[in-house]
Amino acid sequence: MKKQILSVVVTLSVIITLSVAVLAGLSRNLKADIPFDFTVGGKTLPAGQYTVSSSGPSNALMIRSWETKQSAFAITHECKAAADGKPRLIFHRYGDQYFLAQVLSDTSGNELAKSKAEREAARAGRDHLAMKDAAPEIITLSVQVGQ
Repeated sequence: MKKQILSVVVTLSVIITLSVAVLAGLSRNLKADIPFDFTVGGKTLPAGQYTVSSSGPSNALMIRSWETKQSAFAITHECKAAADGKPRLIFHRYGDQYFLAQVLSDTSGNELAKSKAEREAARAGRDHLAMKDAAPEIITLSVQVGQ
């Protein structure tokens, strides 16, 4: 009898934990129409409609397009949510190259580390402009919270 009760309690605990994780993940999905090719974690993705989702405590971010069947993953660290509560994607632009830098929702924010490709683009921009501390152009795209 004790074994059966323990089994039921463990099963219910697993079901509740998974349900909460799924619901939390769904509420943090963002939908974006990105009008330019961009790089995430060293992978270049084509322009198109994307779903951006984060997976809880591991701070993993997944960007995927159902149209092109392409996706990319990135490890992020937490940053402040959008001050005005409007979700958005922040890109760094160097010349004609765009790099996803931040994903801001109404309740949380994720910042991506600079990839090797972005560091090289920044270095090339500084060399080209003969500037020591040339900052990237910041591109902001509004997004929709989706399911």
